[in-house]
Parts: sequence; C-alpha cells; structure tokens
Amino acid sequence: MLKKIFLPLENSPYTAAALDYACFIAKRQNAEVTGGIFMDIEKVNTPLGTLETDGGIKWMDDIDEETVSNAKPTVDYLMHILKDKCERQNVKYSFETEIGIPSSQITNLSKYYDIIVTGIKSDYGLIKRNFKVSFLQKILETSASPVFAVPNYFRAIHNIIIAYDASLTAARALQRFVHIADFTDQNIIIVSSSKDSAWAKDNLKRAKEYLLSYGAQNVATDYTQMEIIKVLQSSYFDFADLIVLGSHSQNIVKDIFVGNLTKQLIMDAKKALFIGI
Repeated sequence: MLKKIFLPLENSPYTAAALDYACFIAKRQNAEVTGGIFMDIEKVNTPLGTLETDGGIKWMDDIDEETVSNAKPTVDYLMHILKDKCERQNVKYSFETEIGIPSSQITNLSKYYDIIVTGIKSDYGLIKRNFKVSFLQKILETSASPVFAVPNYFRAIHNIIIAYDASLTAARALQRFVHIADFTDQNIIIVSSSKDSAWAKDNLKRAKEYLLSYGAQNVATDYTQMEIIKVLQSSYFDFADLIVLGSHSQNIVKDIFVGNLTKQLIMDAKKALFIGI
C-alpha cells in the first residue's frame, strides 16, 4: 500500500507532468503528495529558507537579497501549482519545511517516502540550461525508494509493461511495484528476453502468479529471443502507459536482456518508468 509520495519540484514541463502523475497515483490510493522545492544555485549549499505555519517563508539570514529576489518567483509558482492541482483533484498534500533545498538532498529526504516521482530530465537548476538525465542517474545510484520517472507530458496509466529477466533488481522492481500498485482497470504484460526459453518461461509463469496473488486481473506474458529494447520499441511502445523495470540487469550469463535497457529508456524520455532499486 502506498501512502507517502515524494515530489521534488522544479520549474520545468517535467514538474508539471510529475505533478499530474503524483495526483493520479494519490487519488487511486488515498495517498499524500509531499512537495519539496529544490534549487541548485552556485555557491549556495544550504536551503534558502523554511516554511512557516502561516504559509509564509522565513529566508535564511545568510542568503543575500539578490538570490532571494531571483528565487522567490519560482518558489511562489511551485507552491501555487502544487496547492492548486491537489486541491482541485481533492488530493492530500504537504510541503517539506525547508525551501530551496539543493538537489543533492533529494535521496536523503526520500528515505521516508514510498516512492519518488520526478521528471526524467528534471535538473533543479534555477537557471535553465539544456535538459539532461544526469540528475535522474544520480538519484538512481543513491535512492532507497523506487523512482517513478516521467516524460514531459501526462498519460493515464492503464497499460503496463513489466520488463522482467528474474535478475535481483528486476525482482525488486516487481516486488516494490505490486506492494504499491492499484490494479483497477489495468492491463499488464510481462516481457522477457533470453536465449534459454525454458528458464525464461518458468520465470514468466512465476512472475504472473505473483502478480495475480496481489489482485492483478489482466496479466499476459511474452517471451522472445530478440533484444528487449527492439521488442519494446516494435511491439509495446504505443501500448505502454508505464514500463516497470530494474535499475540494471545482473543475469549476464543467462540473458541478452537489460544491459543498457534502463539507460536507453531514460535517454529516450518518452515513457513513464517505474524503476526498482
């Protein structure tokens, strides 16, 4: 069961989409969305201020007025969009008390939440440059919580692909997904790629049984010897609203599976990804 959703906020189309996804998940599970306002500002390694009980902000004494002046419009905007969206959607919400937190603190705070929802190319810089995936990669390297990484648009989640190779990280992704998923009106296909058909099909059968035991209704499986990214691109990209996968594969001998699958899907930045850690 999912109760606490952590939503790092920064001013980009990715945050707008992440907010839509966070509310979509929260409504289905009666969970709370907690927004944290993150800003990377040169030579500023501490939060810019704290949120007071009346909704105002107490800016830190050692933060210069120019930094506050530059940051305040973004802070106000981010607080407004989360408050407005959650209230219109009737979703419970809160804010992390510290405001303008460096992005290096995202994973430390996320330890106390069920999931992180973030844009695939969110960068948390106050001054925007070309969007990159380096921040997501850092989060995946250090997070204790699964990561829901989203593209810069929202698409309701009804059709789910689980890329499964029975590796440790794929198994963790499967377990974490079923523990916080809501299977209402969702179609799931588990896809596995391996040269060993008997081994792969046995693991697909077991994975399907595991999902069914948690209340999943519509579960299919697909085994292939093709490279997994090619199968996903040719057969499942249009279908999938969400792809579930581990952060990397460890079954080097058994399969021709993930390898760089997670990296390729992140670089592609076109599908929402549930990435188990």
